[in-house]
Amino acid sequence: MSNAHSAPRRPIVPRLIHVLSIPIIVFWVLVAVGLGLLAPSLDAVADKHSVSLAPQNSPAFHGMMNIGHVFKQFDSDSTAMVVLEGQDKLGDSAHRFYNQIVTKLHADRGHVENVQDFWSDPLTAAGSQSPDGKAAYVQVFLVGAQGTGPSKKSVAAVRNIVASVPSPPGVKAYVAGNTVLNADVSVAGHKSLQLMALVSIGVILAMLLIVYRSVVTAILALVIVGIELFAAQGITATAGNLNIIGLTPYAVSMVTMLTIAAGTDYVIFLLGRYQEARSAGQDREDAFYTAYHGVSHVILGSGLTIAGACMCLTMCTLPYFNSMGLPCAIALLVVVAAALTLAPAILAVGSRFGLLDAKRELSTRGWRKVGTAVVRWPVPIIVVTMAIAIIGFVSLLTYVPQYNDEKFTPTDMPANVAMTAAERHFSQARMNPELLMLEADHDLRNPADMLVIDRVAKSVFHLHGIERVQTITRPLGAPIEHSSIPFQIAMQNSGTLQTAKIQNDNTAQMLEQADELSKTIANMEHMYQIMKQLTATTHNIVAQTHDIVDTTNELRDHIADFDDFFRPIRSYFYWDKHCFDIPSCWALRSIFDTLDGIDELADQLQVMTGSLDRLDQLMPQILATLPPTIASMKTMRDFMVSTHSTMAGIQAHQQELAQGSTLMGNYFDEAKNDDSFYLPPEVFKNPDFKRGLKMFVSPDGKAIRFIITHQGDPASVAGIEHVAGIKQTVADAVKGTPLENAKVSLAGTASLYSDMQNGVKVDLLIACIASMILIFAIMLLITRSVVAALVIVSTVAASLGTACGLSVLLWQDILGLGVQWIVIPLSIVILLAVGSDYNLLVVSRLKEEIHAGLNTGIIRGMGATGRVVTAAGLVFAFTMMSMIVSDLRVVGQLGMTIGIGLLVDTLIVRSFMTPSIAAALGRWFWWPLNTFKIVKRGGPEPASDANTAPISQPAMV
Repeated sequence: MSNAHSAPRRPIVPRLIHVLSIPIIVFWVLVAVGLGLLAPSLDAVADKHSVSLAPQNSPAFHGMMNIGHVFKQFDSDSTAMVVLEGQDKLGDSAHRFYNQIVTKLHADRGHVENVQDFWSDPLTAAGSQSPDGKAAYVQVFLVGAQGTGPSKKSVAAVRNIVASVPSPPGVKAYVAGNTVLNADVSVAGHKSLQLMALVSIGVILAMLLIVYRSVVTAILALVIVGIELFAAQGITATAGNLNIIGLTPYAVSMVTMLTIAAGTDYVIFLLGRYQEARSAGQDREDAFYTAYHGVSHVILGSGLTIAGACMCLTMCTLPYFNSMGLPCAIALLVVVAAALTLAPAILAVGSRFGLLDAKRELSTRGWRKVGTAVVRWPVPIIVVTMAIAIIGFVSLLTYVPQYNDEKFTPTDMPANVAMTAAERHFSQARMNPELLMLEADHDLRNPADMLVIDRVAKSVFHLHGIERVQTITRPLGAPIEHSSIPFQIAMQNSGTLQTAKIQNDNTAQMLEQADELSKTIANMEHMYQIMKQLTATTHNIVAQTHDIVDTTNELRDHIADFDDFFRPIRSYFYWDKHCFDIPSCWALRSIFDTLDGIDELADQLQVMTGSLDRLDQLMPQILATLPPTIASMKTMRDFMVSTHSTMAGIQAHQQELAQGSTLMGNYFDEAKNDDSFYLPPEVFKNPDFKRGLKMFVSPDGKAIRFIITHQGDPASVAGIEHVAGIKQTVADAVKGTPLENAKVSLAGTASLYSDMQNGVKVDLLIACIASMILIFAIMLLITRSVVAALVIVSTVAASLGTACGLSVLLWQDILGLGVQWIVIPLSIVILLAVGSDYNLLVVSRLKEEIHAGLNTGIIRGMGATGRVVTAAGLVFAFTMMSMIVSDLRVVGQLGMTIGIGLLVDTLIVRSFMTPSIAAALGRWFWWPLNTFKIVKRGGPEPASDANTAPISQPAMV
């Protein structure tokens, strides 16, 4: 029988519950059933009112939105990739297939904001086509924030469009991307939730049957948990349907599993204390009040601790955390309310029929032996438990977070099938690039700003881990062909090489001209000799002509004398008109005519003599002119030969220089060297370049966009490290240039995860500090001991560190699967909330047994709570571990990590660490409580208790 100090108290709350048990049960059944019928299911609400998991306050998110706004292309973070894959190289039929899809995507303005069509343009086609030519993709910006209902509808619409276009033989189209993956994760999460709930119910049923050895007790416990689950889900769904809270797949999973596990724990606490009181000889009503009095404050403290810790998540910035806070807190408050009303009411009703009594004698001998060992050797036990904790903490040091969600989702999920197809031809970095934008206050479409833009691209490209940078100065990742200064210099000399043959031929003709001139000089010299002879001959002819003239004149005079003598006879011949008929007359007349011609001959000779005299004067002059002419021609020949030599040398030198600069330009082009980039003004009038401007330069020309491709997976720790220095590199590159004051926006997978990584550190610090302060305050209110509250908080911290380390050891180091980045932070917060339950129950029971002495109280408290707390801890742990059946590995890892933490907390911290610390500290563990007064009031320890003696270490001073 119970003694005086343990007589049941009859406060008003348990008395009302005992009296109004039936109405309370009916009320909760109506709440659960009514909400189930009137309110939409939690899954449906989560699908309709889901919130985006993107950190909308992060620089990367703002950068993405700013880029979309400036380029007037999109205003959400939802994107998808339509990937075409062919068995052979994509041909004309694939292009027609692609064009039909793109046309339909452009037409669907209700779900598609922008289509970045690079493959249709020959200028940029290589940028969206795989190196093997068997795949190409188009990026689509969708309506709705990523993870929300509109975004999921947009993903479905794009899939329908792709499916509606008949594909040519050997070509398939897939829809891939993070937004698509998130939509499929939501579907997979909802499907897995039912399986997780069934498995967890099965686990709980099996554990309850093992613990209570009673089907009725197990079923009644499950009924209580089921009503609590439906009520918690209904109230949470109603709050979500009224837009009071937002929901995510992670929040829905945690609401369900925490509700089941916590509700089961509280039922086990209540039934365990009830059966303990019954085994101590109390009647059923007294046992009811003893049980309620013994665990109600523990349930309330535990529930408020979990709910409060969840509420602390609302102070976080990342949606992964703050979206989980309110739903879990609301669900836990409902569970606490039901555990403090519904469970006692069912206990009151069931106890009247003896349904919940223990089916076998409850033995505390085993746990009392553990308590005895703890109080005998507290320090060695502390050392051993700390060694186990150190193993976990050491394993935690090897933790490398994984950010690639594909690794933690089913491989047969449509999004993963699509991404696998894409990765057969494209790297993960190619499919998840970074976007960088420079926004200036003036038009950038000029040669000077292009120099700075290429300098920025070059600086970013030279960062460690960056594979390629695409922008207007390098649309395919390498500098524009022939855009180097050496090549442009070579182009200026290209005319020299192009006309080299003509110039060389013309120069060679100068030698031919010199040869011809030599021939002319030889002819002239020969002519000179002839002219000398001709001049001399002419002079002789002139002299002889003068002699002829003199002779002729003398002959004429003699003939004149003859004519004068025969004139009368002559007259007869001219007067007779018949003379021509008389031969002798005509003959004599002809003689006289001939004599008259002598006069004419003399006159002609006289005239000719004048001309010959003039010729005789000119010929010497001509002859005198020939030697200088010949000399001049010789001089010209020498000059021509000399000019040929000079011109040939100059031309050879110019051609050699032109050849050298041409080779240098070609080598710069071949080397893709970007140290001497320059775009001349005429390039901006080129139609191809204008098309490139539309892709990389904003419509107003004041912003430029860069596409940055990583080396390796951007969704990794290495990828996050790659983006760390991009903004600073850009700032250094534009320092002292016209773009010095340009605004820099950076967005993409790695930059977003980088911001999330920083957010996790801040959020985890905020959540942990707030949760620890809250837990400490609640523990302090319940235990009234500062040291005990500090020990509980400290052991919880040690427990969660050990659990996280062991989870890393399991998933990362042993299985080699890695740990998804959200698992450890969420596990820490959840374990902070739930990890204090069992310590609180044990410490509360130790406080109740202080009157028997500190060490004896520890032994009794351990014996009384060992079975109940162990059962509750194992049920909670295995319930959380049942999340491993989820199709989402991240959910399974989260459940396993929390389950490992609960096992550590149940089997190590609660069983050994906390009691051994209490035994080692003695009365200081209860400071500022006065344990002397409590022990004195409670009386001496019973001598018959064999498990309390001998005690090697005194409990009181």
